[in-house]
Order: sequence, then C-alpha cells, then structure tokens
Amino acid sequence: MEKSTVATAYGASITTTLAGFSMNEWVAMGGLIIGIATFLTNFWFKREHLKLAQKQVQGE
Repeated sequence: MEKSTVATAYGASITTTLAGFSMNEWVAMGGLIIGIATFLTNFWFKREHLKLAQKQVQGE
C-alpha cells in the first residue's frame, strides 16, 4: 500500500512540475540538451581520432 502511495505522489509531483514549464523554458531545456549532446559527441570523436593518430605514429 505504501509503495503505491509514494509512487502516486512522485508521479503527481513530476507531472505538476512539467506542466508548469512555459514554452520558452521547454525550448531552453531542449537547447541545453542538444548542446550537451553535441559536446559529448565531439569529445568522443576527437578522442577516437587521437587514438588512431597515436596508433599511426607508433606503427611508423
């Protein structure tokens, strides 16, 4: 019984919070998420490029 009550309370809290955001706030959060995803993708590709360059130098 207590688990369902807690889950319902958390669900209602999350729903209320998300419903309170304006369109500008949603767009800002989306831009932030896209920016972070772009940073992480660029970081990963640069790291892979560095690994390949190091292997190429060691192989010569």
